[in-house]
Amino acid sequence: MTMKRTIRLKTCFSYKRELLWKAITNSDLMGKWFMENDLIPEVNHEFTFHKDPQPGWNGITYCKVMEIQPLQKIIYTYCGEAGGEKTLACAGIHSDMADKAVKGIFTKLHTVVSFTLISDCRGCCLLLEHSGFEGFKQIVVSYVFGMGWKRQMKKLNTLLGKLDKEEI
Repeated sequence: MTMKRTIRLKTCFSYKRELLWKAITNSDLMGKWFMENDLIPEVNHEFTFHKDPQPGWNGITYCKVMEIQPLQKIIYTYCGEAGGEKTLACAGIHSDMADKAVKGIFTKLHTVVSFTLISDCRGCCLLLEHSGFEGFKQIVVSYVFGMGWKRQMKKLNTLLGKLDKEEI
């Protein structure tokens, strides 16, 4: 039996649905809180997220929009390759012992990211589901991704505050 895991993170924001939707589907805005990208919110559009290359990662994540329901949901594939060094860097872990533990660990990621907007009396909630982590190595990687997604939600909240005040 293969081990599987899905990251589920529900974050509520005190902003309007339209503003949140714009922040998760507009390429320029996503680049401000997540990663630079060439996303066009259209089914079958292939795009990349990209950052500067890092030890264990070439800086590119390959994606394809699978589903879009305006103001409700966007789903896309999230694929790439990375070594253990990248996993540690994302988690902010820097130690000789950890470096030795992940040396030679390499994983190919074929996952799916889903953002679903849910109405809330204070504004709008975002349900993030990042699925497709299979096997021991990817289960470990998923916990690091989970920590990273929590940090990204804080960045998203900051961006929404600026957008709400029209500072951007």
